[in-house]
Amino acid sequence: MKKLIFRYSLLLWGFILFAPAAKAQQVIISDVAEFNLAVAGTVDINADLINNSPNALFLGTFVFSGTVEHEIGGTAPVEFTNFSLNNTEGIHLATDISVSGDINLIAGTLNLLSNNLTIKSSATVSGSFSPDIMVIADGTGQLKREITQTGTYLFPIGDTTGLVDFSPVSLTFNDGTFTNAIVSINLKNEKHPENTSLNDYLNKYWVVSQTGISDFLCTAVFTYSNEDIVGSEANLWGAKWDGNQWTVLNQASLNQFSGTVDSFSEFTAGEKTVLAIDDEINLDNEINITVNNNNIIISSDNNIKLDRVQIYNLSGQLVYEKDLNNKTYNEVDFNAQSNYYIVKVYSGKQFISKKIFKN
Repeated sequence: MKKLIFRYSLLLWGFILFAPAAKAQQVIISDVAEFNLAVAGTVDINADLINNSPNALFLGTFVFSGTVEHEIGGTAPVEFTNFSLNNTEGIHLATDISVSGDINLIAGTLNLLSNNLTIKSSATVSGSFSPDIMVIADGTGQLKREITQTGTYLFPIGDTTGLVDFSPVSLTFNDGTFTNAIVSINLKNEKHPENTSLNDYLNKYWVVSQTGISDFLCTAVFTYSNEDIVGSEANLWGAKWDGNQWTVLNQASLNQFSGTVDSFSEFTAGEKTVLAIDDEINLDNEINITVNNNNIIISSDNNIKLDRVQIYNLSGQLVYEKDLNNKTYNEVDFNAQSNYYIVKVYSGKQFISKKIFKN
C-alpha cells in the first residue's frame, strides 16, 4: 500500500494539489504541533485521509474524488472549512467530521456508519441529491445541523439497507429559542417496533433529537420511496412516537407526510385507526385517582384496563413508575415525602394526569 505520510510540524499556505495523493492509497497525518492545509486553496484527494493529529487544520476546499471508495478516519476528528464529494463510489467515515463553510455533494454517497457529520450554522449545503448522491445515515451515526434561528433546514439522508433509498427530512422552524442548538437525525429501514398497523404502513422510520431548542414549533416533512410502502399509500398517516404513545400527523401523499410539532422523537406512517387516540373515550371520567396515606388508589370504570402509572414531582422528574398489568383496580404504595405530585395513568394509547397531595 502506498502512503503519503506527514510526520512533522508543518505550515502549508496557498494552493496545494496533492498529486502524490492520487497515486497513494492513504494520506496519513501523524500527531503534529501545527499543520494548516490549503489556507486559500484546494486539496484534491483520491485516497483515504487518516488524521491522527488534533492540531491539524483543514482549511480551504477539500475535494474527495476518484472511482474507488475511500475512508476518512484516524484517531482525531476532522474539521473542514469547505468539503466536496466527487467520488462515484463514495466515501465512508471512521471518525467524526464537521463542515463550517460549503458542503457540496457532486457525485457519490457519504456513509456515516457509526460516526457523525456536523454541519455548522455557517455552512451551506448543496448537491443534486438522489439515491446516488446523499448522506447514508442508517447506522448509529447521525447527520447533525447547528440551528441558530428560524428557517428551513434540509437533511439529505437515505439508507442502503435492502434497496438504496433517498429519504430526506426538511425541518422548518416557525419560532423557538436557540442556544447552542443542534438537531440530529438518522433512520431505520424497517417497520417501527411500536407500529401495530397490519395492512398499511412504512418499512421506515426516522429518529430525530435536539438539544438547545425550547418553545418551538417546527413543520417537519419526511420523504420516502415506493419501496418503503406496504399496502396502500392512500391509507397512510404520518405519526410521531414519543416513547409512550402515538400522535397522528397529516395524511401521507405523493411519497411524503408532514406535521407541525413542538418536540422531536421518532416518525413513521401507518393506519390512522391504529395510531390515533380513540376520542370517544374520556379517561377523565373513567379513571379515578385517590390518595390514602402511602397508598395511591387507581381504579377504572367500565372495565377500562390500566397499563402503567408514572409519578412526577413538580420539577418534572420521574420519581416512581409501575406496570399495572391491565388491572382495573390498583393500590400503589408510594412512600415519599409529603408534597404535591403529578400522577399519569396510561390505558392503551391514552393517559390521564392528575395533581395530588401526598400527606
